[in-house]
Amino acid sequence: MAATAAAAAVTAVSSSCSKRESSIAAGADLPKKANKGRLPPPEEEMEAFFAAAESGVARSFAAKYNYDVVKDAPMDGRYEWVRVRL
Repeated sequence: MAATAAAAAVTAVSSSCSKRESSIAAGADLPKKANKGRLPPPEEEMEAFFAAAESGVARSFAAKYNYDVVKDAPMDGRYEWVRVRL
């Protein structure tokens, strides 16, 4: 009898979870974001944001592979780079 009660409790919990998950998946009870009146960020701000991100990626790539992608030149380090003609 205890096993039947436990199975009923598990069924009740899982059915209530699926209702919650389906309402979240359907977007119920979530506020709608309005784009009215919003302007895109200024060009200078976007350039600064992407330049900072790009320089961070270039620094980490140079540290890992000893290759400067900004100058397009190999650096001293772990790897030996050889130019290949196509």
